[in-house]
Amino acid sequence: MFKNILISGLLCTLLSAESFDTFLQRAIKSSPYLESSALIVQEEKEKSSIIRRYENPSLELEYSDFNPDIGSRGSGYRVNIAQPIRLWGVGDDRDSLAIKSMKNADANYLKNRARFIRDISVSYVNYAKQKSLEKLNFQELDIAKKIFDISLARYEVGTISRGVMLQAKIEYEMVQIKSEKLSLALQSAYYHLLTLAGINEKIVLDTKHFFTLKIENGLDSNPQLIALKSQQDKLLAKATLKSNRVEWIDLFAEFESEPNQNISRVGVNFPLTLFNTKSEEVQIAKLQSKRTTLLIKNQTTKLSLKFSQLSKERSSLALLQKKSEKILLSEEELLKMFQDGYRIANINLLQLQDIKNRLISTKRDLIEIQAALDTNAILQNYNQGYYND
Repeated sequence: MFKNILISGLLCTLLSAESFDTFLQRAIKSSPYLESSALIVQEEKEKSSIIRRYENPSLELEYSDFNPDIGSRGSGYRVNIAQPIRLWGVGDDRDSLAIKSMKNADANYLKNRARFIRDISVSYVNYAKQKSLEKLNFQELDIAKKIFDISLARYEVGTISRGVMLQAKIEYEMVQIKSEKLSLALQSAYYHLLTLAGINEKIVLDTKHFFTLKIENGLDSNPQLIALKSQQDKLLAKATLKSNRVEWIDLFAEFESEPNQNISRVGVNFPLTLFNTKSEEVQIAKLQSKRTTLLIKNQTTKLSLKFSQLSKERSSLALLQKKSEKILLSEEELLKMFQDGYRIANINLLQLQDIKNRLISTKRDLIEIQAALDTNAILQNYNQGYYND
């Protein structure tokens, strides 16, 4: 009856476990980090509107009181309205800077989003690995318990010494201590994943998700490179705009009324660029663009080397996985033989413990290899821009 209840509870847990894809979408929607990045995009759009907008007109009103030495007293007034007018071509430069600024903000958001997906995925792989190591520990605990039970039974009938029985007992207790350590590591990995996702509730996660390597896409879609190139476009647009020494002229109209005459004036106010030629601003923008070019070159080199490293690493891991799986089959068969032999007193306890430890070690290596393959796929997919959607 208890067994049926346990199986039923396990099935309910499995059915209610949330898949990684569902968890990832939830994290993307609820992440304060991504929400903050999205606000930066909105802020940049507002700044782009500021770049494009016109200056306000100015209105000047003046009242005059005439009190001549000879003649009657009179009054007058003056009205002046002025409107800054953008020079031909400057508007296009401002539009270009506004567009490039918004594109750069979008590129930075996509970079942050792709990096967020990458980090969540790697954290999930670590959690899944710790979960697998915990399950493996249950297997090791079960094997150690069986060996101890057999040793205790043989000790009670006098076929082995107390020292041999105590060795089996110590081994079993050591595995129990390992269980506590693995439990702490699993808890740490779980809460790190939730913290990274920005989710403040406990979730039962399915840990059976595996990450596959996408078709090779090259490095041109790398989110960091896209963001850097977009930043360079923005800086070049800024340098072009700064190269306009004069951006605005003031067009004004004035009407003046005096006791004996009315005066109308229309004119244009041109700034003279004698001292402020904006040469420093242009030079700064060019230096920033040149620095970004160097960063792009450096990032491209790093990505190229990383791509080669990850490709070779994946080939080595796949080969190691295949060899370890083959060894595992032999170790499982050997362990069964030794367990049966030890039960009938044909096998030495130390030999049996050694086989058990090697089997567990191989299974642990396979868990580590699978986690490394998943992480490898995540990093390669990120570098090739597969998380830019």
